[in-house]
Amino acid sequence: MLVKRLLLFIPLVLVLFLVQSYFWVPTYEHQSAGNPDRLVTYIEGSSGDAKILNPILNADSASSSIVSQVFEGLLDLDENLKLRGRLATDWQIAERAYVLVNPHHRFPDGTEVTGARLFQRIHQAWEAGTLEGLKDLVQSLELLPAVQRTEAISLLLPNAEGKPQLKDLSVTIDVPERVHSGSRKWIKIYSTA
Repeated sequence: MLVKRLLLFIPLVLVLFLVQSYFWVPTYEHQSAGNPDRLVTYIEGSSGDAKILNPILNADSASSSIVSQVFEGLLDLDENLKLRGRLATDWQIAERAYVLVNPHHRFPDGTEVTGARLFQRIHQAWEAGTLEGLKDLVQSLELLPAVQRTEAISLLLPNAEGKPQLKDLSVTIDVPERVHSGSRKWIKIYSTA
């Protein structure tokens, strides 16, 4: 007898609980009832937790939806793969190229390759227009001096026990003289919204 009464009263209590929620749960027309912050708060559900938040490596939909909101880009590609602004309002496209001087080689006429001679020959060809299209693409030329840079790198090397251990090393790099040219294929952002 007790089971029959429970089977009658439990659904009745559940129905009364659901009916009373009609009076206090906000409807679409009255979303701000009880909490005005509902008008300025956006909550989005996802299919799972984000696994990788690296914009290059993310593969699942939960990660990519969060990455697209966190890493809002300055520029984007449209359906025709043309650049379009997202946060950027103006941009210019330019490119930088470097021709390194190799003193172990010689020019076709047999003269020794130096930074000044290489720069002079490229500059003459640029000014005279002897290389087709170079005048239209290159905006500037300059000779950069040889420099020595010190970089810190980390390598995984075995320790005395043979286990891999991370070690920081200092590496010195000799960068030879180089001819630097600036042209119109590199993205430079002027201003953002």
